[in-house]
Amino acid sequence: MISAMTIALFILFVLLNIPVSAAIGLATIIGLVSGGYDLLSLPQHMVASVKSIELMAIPFFIFAAALMNAMQITHRIFDFATALVGGWRGGLAYSNVIAGMIFSGISGAAVADAAALGAISMKEMPRAGYPKPFSAALVIAVSTLGPIIPPSIMMVVYAITANVSIGRLFIAGIGPGIVIGGALMLLIWVMVRFRFVETPAPTPFNWGHLLRTTRQTFLALLAPVVIIWGMISGWVTPTEAGIMAIFYALFVGAVYRTLTWPALFESLEATVEASALILYIIAVSSALSFLFISEGSAAQLSQLMTSLSAGKASFLLIANVLLLVLGFFIETLPAMLIAVPLLMPTALAMGVDPTHFGVVVIFNLMLGIMHPPIGIGLFILIAISKVPYGKLARACIPFIVCLLIVLVIITLVPEISMWLPDLLMPDPAKLRH
Repeated sequence: MISAMTIALFILFVLLNIPVSAAIGLATIIGLVSGGYDLLSLPQHMVASVKSIELMAIPFFIFAAALMNAMQITHRIFDFATALVGGWRGGLAYSNVIAGMIFSGISGAAVADAAALGAISMKEMPRAGYPKPFSAALVIAVSTLGPIIPPSIMMVVYAITANVSIGRLFIAGIGPGIVIGGALMLLIWVMVRFRFVETPAPTPFNWGHLLRTTRQTFLALLAPVVIIWGMISGWVTPTEAGIMAIFYALFVGAVYRTLTWPALFESLEATVEASALILYIIAVSSALSFLFISEGSAAQLSQLMTSLSAGKASFLLIANVLLLVLGFFIETLPAMLIAVPLLMPTALAMGVDPTHFGVVVIFNLMLGIMHPPIGIGLFILIAISKVPYGKLARACIPFIVCLLIVLVIITLVPEISMWLPDLLMPDPAKLRH
């Protein structure tokens, strides 16, 4: 009862436009008081939850992505993608997907991808003749790749919450990321081929231009490879990979001569703001999780879902429905921190691999940035593109349908997520079996 009241209060506060960071803290305090808990448990759990070396990866990856963005690396990546597929009809739309997949391997966050790609795409695509609502919706859809293709801030948080390997989870996102990117490109082909969206005539493909942009962007394109290979090879831990990403970003900026003091200070400021907010939400959510566990809510939900589920597949489908509903009202990070402690006991009891479950949970909740009422991706692109809310929401519908189909495929075919981590970083527990 206390848990349900706390969640209801949190949703109410969010709908009243109280900032999420304040809403979750306020709802937790009311829940603790109503349940007769000592309020000293709130700061105790908050401090304990962020005393983790692994969490240091979050500000490191944020800083690396901020540096890449401030030093105009995003523009080089977009230019490379355009040179690669610009010769196709709808080429700039395909370029967004490819650029998004590459930048996702640097940024680790959907919001960063939406802001960075939106700033470029909403200038280039309407200028070339693409409809503004379609262009903005495409950017939002592509930004869902940010937390799926490693490195990923959401994956770091999930791995710590669910006690799974960050490295395996990072690698598990590569396969689904490729599938999601491929599905978006297929959707673009269908929309262009059957004239659901009007696109300009393609520009002729130019090998010279492609080679020139590849040479100019080569170091930036290597960034995701360096980060992932460092972890796969065992040279660095995920936290150390974040430090390596920062030094690599500084190296790239120095080579391209875009590393300036203003860019450095701008990146530091953005990192401090984003890291403080994320770590605060993690801290206060840990107190909320303590309340759920103490009230027995996780055990009760586990029993209910076990009784409703006929097996692993049905549990995953039910869990997806619950997560989609949660994503309608709560932003992605708080939603995950609320859902994982409640759903994980049942997932383990059903034999669901926690790494695969993590990919499903994160991708499911990322769809929340595309649809009302929370839809942070909608608000970012409204601010950038000036497209009215209703038009942008309608333009997102084909992309939401496409990504929901991909979600079902990734959910029911765990091999998409698990074949690569099982090959490159086998789980010792699985090897013993």
